[in-house]
Amino acid sequence: MPISTRIRRLLALILASAWLSAAPAALASHGHDNGGESEFSRGEASIGPNEAAALVRARTGGRVLGIRAVRRGDRLYYRVKVLTSGYVRIYRVDARTGAVDD
Repeated sequence: MPISTRIRRLLALILASAWLSAAPAALASHGHDNGGESEFSRGEASIGPNEAAALVRARTGGRVLGIRAVRRGDRLYYRVKVLTSGYVRIYRVDARTGAVDD
């Protein structure tokens, strides 16, 4: 492999690592992370965003990058973005039951 290709791959890896490490702070500063506040009313949700994040973290062992409250019709859930083993995955946590779907 030519040296220029190795250098490009190394730079891409460094940039991707820097971006991923800065993503949680950027999400929180732009209002994408609820910071413990639920968009659902008290009667609609049994669990909050921090509990949803804890459920996904316990299931995956990954790093939570962001949480968003989502409503689809009468279904309420949290969309939890997680970094595990170098991959970003999205999990849905039912706000009423705490059931985790991937």
